[in-house]
This record gives sequence, C-alpha cells and structure tokens, in this order.
Amino acid sequence: MSGPIRAGDVEQLATATRNGFVENRYFGSAVVVDAQGAILGSAGDPSAGVYARSALKPLQAIASLRCGADLSGAGLALAAGSHSGSPWHQETAAHVLAQVGLSADDVQCAAVFASSASQVADAALAMAPLPLERTRLAHNCSGKHAGFLAATVAVGADPATYLSPDAPVQTKVLDVLEQYCETSITHWGIDGCGAPTPVMSLAALARGFSKLGLAVHDRNAELPAAMVARAMLDYPEAVQGKNRSDTVVLESLELISKTGADGILALAAPDGTSVAVSMIDSTHRAAHLVALVLLAQYAPEALELDAMSDVIERIVPPIYGGNQRVGGIKLAPAILRLLN
Repeated sequence: MSGPIRAGDVEQLATATRNGFVENRYFGSAVVVDAQGAILGSAGDPSAGVYARSALKPLQAIASLRCGADLSGAGLALAAGSHSGSPWHQETAAHVLAQVGLSADDVQCAAVFASSASQVADAALAMAPLPLERTRLAHNCSGKHAGFLAATVAVGADPATYLSPDAPVQTKVLDVLEQYCETSITHWGIDGCGAPTPVMSLAALARGFSKLGLAVHDRNAELPAAMVARAMLDYPEAVQGKNRSDTVVLESLELISKTGADGILALAAPDGTSVAVSMIDSTHRAAHLVALVLLAQYAPEALELDAMSDVIERIVPPIYGGNQRVGGIKLAPAILRLLN
C-alpha cells in the first residue's frame, strides 16, 4: 500500500450527461484481479490506501464463524450485509441475538430509523398514536454486530467488549483480512457503526473478494467462506434490500456484490475474477456500472450480457428532465481503454 489516496491517484471513470452536456464527472480508482490475485487491469492507483468500510462485512462474517458463531441462512447473509432496516431485517437480527441470550440492548451501533422513507412511514402508522422510536436493530450494520456478539458469546468473552480492538472476534477479523486480502494491516479507524475498520489497498480488497467468489463452487474453499458466499446468494434481500443494487446483482447475476460507505464497491465472479472500485467523490452513482462492465470484460463467461444490461437498467439511475429521459451515466476513457 502506497499511502492515503490522493487526487493524483485517481482518474475519471464515468460522466453524467444531460441533453448532451456533461453535467457531472466521477473520479476514482478501479482494479480487476484474477483468481490468483494478479492485477488484470486498473484505472488510477490500485495500491493507494482506502477504508473499505462495509465492503468488508462478508470477510468479517467469516471471522464470526471462525469464532464459533452459530450463523446460517438469512442471519448469516444479514451479518455480511448492509440492510435497509425493514421489519424483516430487524426481526432477523433479533433472532440471531436471542439465540445467544442477548437483545438489541447489547448492540452498540446507534439507534436509527429504517433507511427507507416508506418503511418509516409504515412503521409510524403501525405505531400510531404512539411516536415511532429509533432502534439499534434498524441500523444497517446491526446484522454484523449481531454476528460479532454471537461470536463473542461462542468464545466465552464479555459481550460488552465485542468492539474493542483486542476482543477475540476483532482479533479474528484481523487474521481473516490479512489472509484473504493478502496484506498487512497497519492502520485502523472506527467505522460509522463503532466497529474497528482498517485501511487497505483497493487491490487487497479485490483479492479478498476473489476468494469469496471462488468459494461458491470450490470444494477446497474454507467452509466459513463458502457459507458466507452461499448465504449472500440464497438470501440477497438480507444483504441490502428489495430493489437495492447489491441485492439485484446477487439475485439476478449470482455475483458476490458488496458496497461500502463513501463510494466503495467490490464484485466477484465464481471463477475468482474480482473488481474493486473506489469513487473519490464518495457516491455510488456510477460504481456498479464501472464494476459490472469491467467484470464482463475480464470474466465474460460469468456474465450473460443481456442479463447484465437488464441489471444496469435497474440499478444505474437515468437522468430525467420532467418525465422525459434526457441523459445518463457513461463510461470515461480510463475505463473504455481497458475494454477490447
């Protein structure tokens, strides 16, 4: 890793046009690796350091399983995801906690409303005339925290300390990240949910996801990795939410997909080809378009083009003027030069 990402480390990856005029430009870095972790193509500096944030949740879920957490099905997918806080998401997190004798009171992320305005409105109507209250289980990281707590109980540690950097589950997270991402982690921060979050290169993130992609069908894969990848594919709505980008990619293309805060995205195909993207403007508006096109270029057998086009149409927002479509997001030369 060469150090923190700088303006000179990034390139223009995409543009947004309105009526033929470029309205916005999206700058960042992208990297594609193969099943052996070798870089196949890149734009920007893939060695620059980034906080991978919630993109690491599938790998953190592996750590929880290694500690002995009894996670499976939707509960495991939720631990690997960033959900939208629907009643079902909250109930799933509560079930994971209840299995180890804990509750929402033991979760140390912030209490929030669901991220969907319609879900908040529905919940408020159901609660009326009582006021709707924020809850920790609605936080998009509550599944990860529930997994951490299940792991903490499994190893006999104090649940109140599960976010401490030297807690058993966090120590195991470090082991998993360094093994799967083939990197040495030397700097940690605190994520928005309160959990430790490391800095790594974009290439290291892609290498970690390469192993996740392979784990779906590789009999030699570590069982926890195979369990996480399979749970994400079997319960895509637990990973994010109905019609959300990661969920659509998982259910429609059967690719491992996980966004992270501030413009991070990682995708992996079953053959181990993986893409990681970091948008320096911190938005995700063009990230899935960039990642899917690059994955189609370097892993064509893993992506059926018609299906990919349908997914892009669903998750890459068009630009409207009134009720008329007047523009869209297009790939920039830094990505186009990587395509045949």
